[in-house]
Amino acid sequence: MTRGLTALREDLFDVRVRTERPPAPFGSVAIARALLYLAVVLTVGIQGPVLAGYPGVSAGLAFALGLATGAPILLARQRPLVAWWMSLGATVACALAGESNGHDHVQWPWTAVGVFAQVVVMAYVAFHARLRIVVETWVITALLGLVLVRNAQNDPSHWGTMPVVAMMTAIVMVVVVAFRGRSDARRQLAVQSDLTATERERSALLEERARIARELHDVVAHHMSVIAIQAEAARYRVADPPPELVQSFVTIRANAVDALAELRRVLGLLRTEQEGGVGLDGPDRPAPLPTLERLPELIENVRAAGMTVNCVTVGVPRPLPQGVDLSAYRIGQEALSNALRHAPGARVRVEVAYVPTGIGLRVYNEPAPNPGPAAREGSGHGVLGMRERAAMIGGTLQAGHTPDGGYHVDVFLPTEEQ
Repeated sequence: MTRGLTALREDLFDVRVRTERPPAPFGSVAIARALLYLAVVLTVGIQGPVLAGYPGVSAGLAFALGLATGAPILLARQRPLVAWWMSLGATVACALAGESNGHDHVQWPWTAVGVFAQVVVMAYVAFHARLRIVVETWVITALLGLVLVRNAQNDPSHWGTMPVVAMMTAIVMVVVVAFRGRSDARRQLAVQSDLTATERERSALLEERARIARELHDVVAHHMSVIAIQAEAARYRVADPPPELVQSFVTIRANAVDALAELRRVLGLLRTEQEGGVGLDGPDRPAPLPTLERLPELIENVRAAGMTVNCVTVGVPRPLPQGVDLSAYRIGQEALSNALRHAPGARVRVEVAYVPTGIGLRVYNEPAPNPGPAAREGSGHGVLGMRERAAMIGGTLQAGHTPDGGYHVDVFLPTEEQ
């Protein structure tokens, strides 16, 4: 019993402002303005004169009771439960003022205007409140009308407008609850439709990624395998090859094998989970991601291609977050590749700076000693890709030509250690 009364109190005294705007017609601006004008007409033009005709009711009291009847309509859009309580209070006040009227039981305890006001207020309650609160407000409204009728001093056997209010509010509240349920169902259907469309797009994306992975594997992996095999066999086709030539073939084969490993890892990201296998380095083991620990190896590969590369490290090297470590390596790899492509034979300087808030990387190359067609071509999407990779982890990247004709790439990647 106590728990039920507590729940009833929490339900009926929930006076929080409505935060969600209801769909038309209940929340439209036109309907709100129409209700405003209607409330003024009801309170000033109809309800007041009706109550003023009751014996003992002055014009001022009738006007005040008319305002009390119409005011809940204006408040119902934002505070439906407060408006409902106000309408009950106005009903009681009007009923007490009309008890001495022994000749007009047709408009008692609710006048015709009061019936309309009560129906409108309870329609808003039905639209905004939970179903349990809707039932509670209807029951209490009906009980209040029953108490007023049964305690009337004049002809208590007459039911007045109480059955009309009970029936009309019940019908309106049922219709409004059904309308609200239909609106909720349509919104949920729209959400489900969006989710279904998203899942279809995701499935199509996964299928496209798998197709790209298969094509890359069939084309690129084949050619890289051929390069590795030919580089391995080339030194045996020449009697007593020079050591420099042998080292070049070894470097070519090593780079081809590394490219195959990177290709397998990237293809593993493109494939769906059901396909699997391509991006694994052995049974159920993902291929390791490159980090700055492999930067010296990367620099040696560039040197083997004829570039002069100097590397300087500032600060004490420390473990970095995986995303920062991988991005730093990839940006350095792309910057060195661009230097090799666009400034062949130039001197390159690589600077790595470990600071408390992140890591800085600078790759600078001097002008090419003998600029060729490759040195004059644009950089394509390399710089854009480096800038996007840095931005994904909150870093910044600057790249461009230097006054002496060289090119620089400066990047700073923040770490989680702030």
